[in-house]
Amino acid sequence: MIKDVILIKKMFLKSVNLINFRNYQELFLEIKQPKLIILGANSQGKTNLLEVVQILSVGKSKRASKDAELVNFDADNAVIHAKISKDDPDPLNEDQLNMALMIRKSGRRTLKINDITKKPGEILHKLYTVSFMVDDLHMISGSPGARRDWIDSILKQLYIPYKDVLTKFEKALSQRNSFLKSLVEKGIYLQNLNPMHREQLSIWDQMFIAAANNVSKYRQELIKELNPIIAKHYKNISGRDDFLEISYEANILDEAKMNERLKVDFIRSYTTLGPHRDEINFMLKGQNAGSFASQGEKRTIVLASKLSEIELLKARHNLKPILLLDDVLAELDEDRQDHLLDAVDDQTQVIITTTHLGKHLQKWSENAQIINIEAGALLEDLAGVS
Repeated sequence: MIKDVILIKKMFLKSVNLINFRNYQELFLEIKQPKLIILGANSQGKTNLLEVVQILSVGKSKRASKDAELVNFDADNAVIHAKISKDDPDPLNEDQLNMALMIRKSGRRTLKINDITKKPGEILHKLYTVSFMVDDLHMISGSPGARRDWIDSILKQLYIPYKDVLTKFEKALSQRNSFLKSLVEKGIYLQNLNPMHREQLSIWDQMFIAAANNVSKYRQELIKELNPIIAKHYKNISGRDDFLEISYEANILDEAKMNERLKVDFIRSYTTLGPHRDEINFMLKGQNAGSFASQGEKRTIVLASKLSEIELLKARHNLKPILLLDDVLAELDEDRQDHLLDAVDDQTQVIITTTHLGKHLQKWSENAQIINIEAGALLEDLAGVS
C-alpha cells in the first residue's frame, strides 16, 4: 500500500482562533515558525491546544467522550477556526485551507472549508498529525483497547474509506448487541429461540460478519506494513538486534464461529467475538513486551511506534505530518530524546507543550516560536527567548 515518493511536501498549521473551547473564552494564535513551544504550568490549557489540532486532523478528541466536554461551561457552543497551508504561500492555491468548525453541547457540528459548508466527517484528510502524549508511554502494557484504538487512528489517516468501514462495524455491533439484550430481557435464551428469532439473529450475524471482517483485513494489512518499519526504528534506537514485531491474528468470522460463541453471547448479553475483542500485542524477542519488557524497552517501543507512524503517513500522502508532543520529552531519557528530535527535520512542523524549557529543548529554542499560556490566555510571545 505504501508508495515510493520523490518529493515530500510540507504541511503547516498557520493560525488557530478559538472561541469558548474548553478553558479558552477567546484566543488567536498565529504560528510563525515550524517549531512551536507552548510553555505553562499544569492545568492552564496547553494540552487543550494540542487537542484542537487533533480534532482538526481526526475529527475527535482522545480526551473527550462527548462534545459537551469541549465547550466552555458558560457557553452553548465552541468555535475552532484554522488556516492550513501545504507547501505554497499563494492564498489562492487549492492547498490553502480555511477551516471553521462549530461544536455544540448537543453534539451537532457545523463545518465549513473555504467558506463552503461540508459534512462534519469531511474534516478528515485535511491535516495529518502524529501525537505523542505521556499516556502513550503506557500503551504497551495497557488495555488491548488502547492498542486497537492506536491502530484504528493510523488507518483513519492513511485511508479515506476506513472511517466508514469502522462506523459500519460499530453500528452492526451495536445492533446485534441490542437484539441479544432485548431477547434476554424477555427471558429468551439460546435454548428457547424460535424460528423467527433465529432468522432475525442470522440477519444481524451476516451484517456483523461482513463489517467485522472488513475491519480485520485493514488491520492485518497495516500491521504487515508496520512490522518491518517498527523493527528498523527499534534497532536504531536501542542499538541492539532484538527483534520487535506487532502480533495480530485476526479472527476472520463466519456463521459457524458465531454459532459456536452464541451460548456465551447470550449469557453476557453482548457479542464476545470480533475486532472489538481482538488482541494486538508488541512482541520483543518472541515474548509479550507488555509482560516481560523493561520500562526502558517499553518506552523505546512506543518511540519506535511513533516514528513509524510518521514514516507511514509521509509515504502514503507525500506530506510531512505535524508532530504533537505533549509534555512527553521530560519522560524520555537523553538518548531517546535525541532519537526523536533528530528524526524530525527542520521543515517538519512540531508543536510541543512543556512546563519549562529544559535541557531537552535547548537545541530547538533558538529557532522556535515560544508562547506562554496561563488560565486559557496567551500571555506573551517569547520568540527568541531561550
